[in-house]
Amino acid sequence: MTHIVFWKKFLFFFLCLILLDFVIGNVLEHFYFTQNKGKLYNVTVALEKQTCDILIFGSSRAMHHYNPEIITDSLGLSCFNAGYDGQSILYCNGMLDVILERYTPKMIILDVTTQDFSESSVSYDLLYVLDPYVRRHPVLWNTLSLKSRFEKIKHLSSIYPYNSMLARIIVGNISIKSKDASDNGFTPQDGVWKGEALPEVYPEGKSDPNKLNAFNAFCKKCIKNNIKLYLVISPLYKLVENESSTVKYLNQIREKKGIPLFNFTNDSNYSSNEYFLDDSHLNAKGADKFSSDISHQILALKYKR
Repeated sequence: MTHIVFWKKFLFFFLCLILLDFVIGNVLEHFYFTQNKGKLYNVTVALEKQTCDILIFGSSRAMHHYNPEIITDSLGLSCFNAGYDGQSILYCNGMLDVILERYTPKMIILDVTTQDFSESSVSYDLLYVLDPYVRRHPVLWNTLSLKSRFEKIKHLSSIYPYNSMLARIIVGNISIKSKDASDNGFTPQDGVWKGEALPEVYPEGKSDPNKLNAFNAFCKKCIKNNIKLYLVISPLYKLVENESSTVKYLNQIREKKGIPLFNFTNDSNYSSNEYFLDDSHLNAKGADKFSSDISHQILALKYKR
């Protein structure tokens, strides 16, 4: 009899947990998708709302280096910056899967970091940004399943997709000024780097097979959908002394598939710290200059062809 009472109480407790998870998860989902500013809102816009001719993909270097207004003025095409802090090609490939279900952009600029294809567990952890969207866009399972084989089980919880997002969800729903508020995804950075440009030597590292597969899939989708793809390594305030394994692979792709690659590493036009926030990111002044420069290079290549 005692065991029966215990199991009844346990079952009741378990059902209460399921109900609580369902209610809290649905409340979080509601307020997540009612955001109207901030980084998370920009992700929603990129995936589900914007229909721009040009899309910028990449990490924080994409997010802070490309001013869509300048690119639009130069190229005459609408532009949205879909970059996000810390993300890799895994994230970009998942984003493109969702976007192509809705519409086809004319051009994509993929900002690639010098070590984008290197092995890093952080690249997988940061895919949590896509968690809220997988129920609406099941194609994202192709990307999110890379995090772990238990990912679909974790998503049985309605709360799980919004872990660690509560503060941002609140800010995105109330009238608080956000530095990440932007109509086009671009977030300029104020400040000037005071340090020196130091030598940078990349070790011979092993590339992540999942990242290489994601990059190749990204390129194939662009080719299949007649999207003009441009690969860009934007400026660094470093004296790079050798090619990383990522850059070597990009050069191979450029030669094999004819995909343009613009490499601004060690570019003399960006040898002044006045253009940088730190040794890896341009400030607002540098971003405006770079957005103009990359637009002109794309134009020059277009007319050359």
